[in-house]
Amino acid sequence: MGWKIPKKRNKLLLLTILLLASSCWYYSFKGTLPPHIKTIAIPTFDNQTAEFNIEETITDGIRAQFIQENILKLRDENDSDSILSGKILSVTDSPLVYKDTQLGEEVEEYRVTIKVSIEWYDRINDKIILKKQITGYGDYDPSGATDNTREKALDEAIKQISEEIINSILAIW
Repeated sequence: MGWKIPKKRNKLLLLTILLLASSCWYYSFKGTLPPHIKTIAIPTFDNQTAEFNIEETITDGIRAQFIQENILKLRDENDSDSILSGKILSVTDSPLVYKDTQLGEEVEEYRVTIKVSIEWYDRINDKIILKKQITGYGDYDPSGATDNTREKALDEAIKQISEEIINSILAIW
């Protein structure tokens, strides 16, 4: 003997399932931000290193992460509620993994580490909301024998920095 569910209950059950399913696929952290801050400007970071053009690469990576996360809309400095400014303090390459060869030890893998300082400024309330230093890193093969290039390691370090910036902004509220 099978269960018979009245048509009204069928529709109600289906509607409930649809509402639950649709509410689970979208979640936003925008509610954790101050309500008066809806936009952010990210001017090109100040490069205090000898690494050529790294300021463009890092700034573009951070902007791309903000666009992807869709937490705050990017605007020009004069048209934004807040400004995220930064300085690139250091970019260092350090040996990470050594291997023994007939000639002695050889570096098999390097780690590139990027250190930045950031400041998030609330233009509406005229105050600094966040100020901190962040470090990101990536590992690469100096021989070029693998796909682990220095460029990919830099991208990984920038991604870590970008995610830490967003997490820090969201953690304030």
